[in-house]
Amino acid sequence: MTRRSRRTTIGLVAVALLTVGALASATYGTVIRPAYERDGLLVVLVVGSDVGVPYRPGDPLHGRADAIHVVAVDADQRLATVVDIPRDSLVGGRKVNAHMATGGPEALVSQLEAFTGLTFDYWMLTTFLGFEDLTRAIGGVDVVVDVPMHDASSQSDFEPGPAHLEGGSALAFARDRHSLPDGDFGRTRHQGDLLLAIHRRLADGHEIGELVDLVATVARTTVSNVPPSDLLPLALLANDIDPDDVAHISLTGRVGTQGGASVVRLEQGDVFADIAAGVVGPGEHPSE
Repeated sequence: MTRRSRRTTIGLVAVALLTVGALASATYGTVIRPAYERDGLLVVLVVGSDVGVPYRPGDPLHGRADAIHVVAVDADQRLATVVDIPRDSLVGGRKVNAHMATGGPEALVSQLEAFTGLTFDYWMLTTFLGFEDLTRAIGGVDVVVDVPMHDASSQSDFEPGPAHLEGGSALAFARDRHSLPDGDFGRTRHQGDLLLAIHRRLADGHEIGELVDLVATVARTTVSNVPPSDLLPLALLANDIDPDDVAHISLTGRVGTQGGASVVRLEQGDVFADIAAGVVGPGEHPSE
């Protein structure tokens, strides 16, 4: 079987699965319930690694966590909260981004579970190149640039206002901190903005075939511990959440030093306690 034939066969199987799921839900009221719905709350750790070809050769699973976001979803009410965690945050006695470099995603998950009091159902990771490919494959994302961004290091070159980003421009927007008045806090917030923009593309009223293509793109550009059996339910769930029903919370804190390195001592408020109690979505978090 040729490579093209294999892709066609896989696509047809995926279409069949999605069609069966959609028809069952619409016609018979059947609800597809993956393992994570044991408590109705889905919690995913989304990570961007700073290692990966062609930018920084090496194992992305043991790079530093350049972007860290907690995504919590009420799978029954179709509400979600995205929490941005600055990479220099002090967690477990060291910078949070260093845990993955020494122990992989599992070590990062373990430290953040202890810090937040949450249980993560899954983790999902991408690289610089994976992020570029993802934003290109979905046709780019739309964001609002809040401040002038001109930084030679990240190659950002944006003026305030609406912007359509994909590939290298999206990566530049995600990586710039030098030209932002709030530095790493602003960079982390922008990364969260991009995460929400990607969701808007995923939830943009896609037909079954388009949804299959998007699922394949996400699978190709990320690494995760999501079981194959949960890919279909996750895709349907993401497609069913209104972007207006997603809260975006950027954690802040006090900048200090430890061992001569700059660190952030987070001020997390009640956000993680709220999530643990199942309170997610816009307007629900006093710490927002």
